[in-house]
Amino acid sequence: MRSTQKQNTVDHFAFAKFLWGELFYDERTRKFSRKSTTAEGAELPRSFVHFILEPFYKVMAVSISEEKAELAPILGNLGIYLHKKDYQMDIKPLVKCILRKLLGDLSCLVDAISMCVPNA
Repeated sequence: MRSTQKQNTVDHFAFAKFLWGELFYDERTRKFSRKSTTAEGAELPRSFVHFILEPFYKVMAVSISEEKAELAPILGNLGIYLHKKDYQMDIKPLVKCILRKLLGDLSCLVDAISMCVPNA
């Protein structure tokens, strides 16, 4: 049977356009703005910071902290599931494992950077 409810889907390409440039996100109204402050004078975060950097920093901070119980629900919201033994790893291998599952294989990015950045 088909569901007649509309699914909440996001057009990733259209959303990506809102992440770059002088665009700010007002969480109260759930709208993007070109002004960095609201009518009340509150500072708005850049959309890239709100949707990309802050969640990334949160995942990294919880991964590095000793609060491993908080890590599983946060990773679950991102669709990342680790084995129980993975949570017992030291910090560096744990962060590496999480980043690999979150971002995928980044060897092509490292190769591109190494080709484009001049040797010092």
